[in-house]
Amino acid sequence: RTQRASPSAPEASKQETQNTMACVAQIRGVPAAAAPRLSLLGNRRAVRGKRMSAVMNATETDVVTETKQMLKEGGVTVEYQRRKAKEMVKFFKQQQFEQAVEDSQVFGWTPKNEINNGRWTMFGLLVGMMTEYATGVDFIDQIKLTISVLGIADIYD
Repeated sequence: RTQRASPSAPEASKQETQNTMACVAQIRGVPAAAAPRLSLLGNRRAVRGKRMSAVMNATETDVVTETKQMLKEGGVTVEYQRRKAKEMVKFFKQQQFEQAVEDSQVFGWTPKNEINNGRWTMFGLLVGMMTEYATGVDFIDQIKLTISVLGIADIYD
């Protein structure tokens, strides 16, 4: 039987971190292959403007520390899993509420309003080009003529 040399400190630390991240992934319900990307998920939420709820308020290092402690104490217990499941339910209910609030916004710079503004702008430019084609009056002169006819200002000569 051959003995392997013990891994160096950086390699052992790296292996321990990978094991811990795999445990964190298992607790959070993330596939193990996605474990190294856990911190990126939080960044993506921040970019989208989402606030991290009470469940995710703990930093990644807090979760790693808690997982290491649970593994030292003898593994993940059923009670620990229940507590984490309740936290996850709370987190996803908060996410669902935030999405409902975002979707119910009517006024302001919402994606739906921006799409409508863009459509009306394209429609106005199309009407202006079709009118220019039919009458020979360019778009700027059409605007001047409209302002003059409506009596807003006397700009058209």
